Amino acid sequence: MPTVAVAGGSRKEILELARLSQIEFKDRVKFKVFDVEPNIDHEKTWEYIQCESEEDMVHQTVKSVVNKEADILLKGGVQTHVLLKEMLKKEHDLKTQDLLSHVALVNLPAMDRQILLTDAGMNIMPTEDELEQIINNVIEVGKAIGLEHPKVALISSAENYNPKMPSSVLAKALTERFKDCSEAMVYGPLSLDLSLSKTAVEHKKFDGPIRGDADILVVTNIDVGNVLYKSFLLFGEAIMGGTIVGTKVPIVLTSRSDDVESKLYALKFALMQVTDKKTVGGYL
Repeated sequence: MPTVAVAGGSRKEILELARLSQIEFKDRVKFKVFDVEPNIDHEKTWEYIQCESEEDMVHQTVKSVVNKEADILLKGGVQTHVLLKEMLKKEHDLKTQDLLSHVALVNLPAMDRQILLTDAGMNIMPTEDELEQIINNVIEVGKAIGLEHPKVALISSAENYNPKMPSSVLAKALTERFKDCSEAMVYGPLSLDLSLSKTAVEHKKFDGPIRGDADILVVTNIDVGNVLYKSFLLFGEAIMGGTIVGTKVPIVLTSRSDDVESKLYALKFALMQVTDKKTVGGYL
C-alpha cells in the first residue's frame, strides 16, 4: 500500500485532502503527516508526527522517503524551495536524473483521453540538452502510468521549420536526437492544434507521424507551459495535477489557489506513478 509523507500537514486544506483521499481510496493509501503544530483535528486515521521545528519537520519528512517508509512526498505548509533543498542533499541520494522537471496530467472534457504536459512549472528556459532530459523524464512517467510507446509532440507555433523561431529550432534538433528512440515517438516542431485535433489535421492535410493523437506535449519554455496550463484550467475546464519528477519518489506540489479537486487529482497522478499500471484504474 503506497504511503504519502506530508511536509507541513497541520493546514486544514492539507488535512482535508488526506481525509478525502482515504475516503476515496479506502484502504489503498496511508499518510504520514509531519508538522510543528499539534494535530489540529486529532485525526486518528493517519500517523501524525509533531516535530520540534520546521527544519526538523522537513528533515524527518525527507528521511521517511530515504528510509523507504514513504512512496510519495506531498508538500503541505512549507515553502517549495525549502523542501527541495533538503530533498536534493547529496547525503540523501534521492536524485535519479541530473535534472528535475514538472509533469502535469491533463484531463480535458473535450478530449477522450488524458495527456501529459511538461515542463510548465520548474525549468524556465531549458537548453537543448536540458530539454532532452525533460523528455526522457516524461517518457519514464508515461511508462509508469501505462503509456506504451507514447507520441511526444514538441510544441511550436507552426509545423513548418523556421530557423528564426527558437522553439522550432529546438524541436527540430530534438527530433533528430530521438529519431532512433524505441520507447516513444518524439516529433516537432508541431502546433498545438495538429498535436491534439484530428479535425485540424484533416483540414490542413498534415501527414506527419503525430496527427492529432499526441500523448505528451513538451514546451520549450515555462512561459508557454504556464499559459497553456492555465488556459486548460480556465477555458478548457480541465482537471489537472502535477508532480516533480527525477527523484526516487514523485513530489506533489500543491498551491493554495488549487481547489480540493485539483489537489486530489495531483495525488492520484502520483499514486499512478508508484503503483503497478494494472491497478491504475483503481485511482482514476
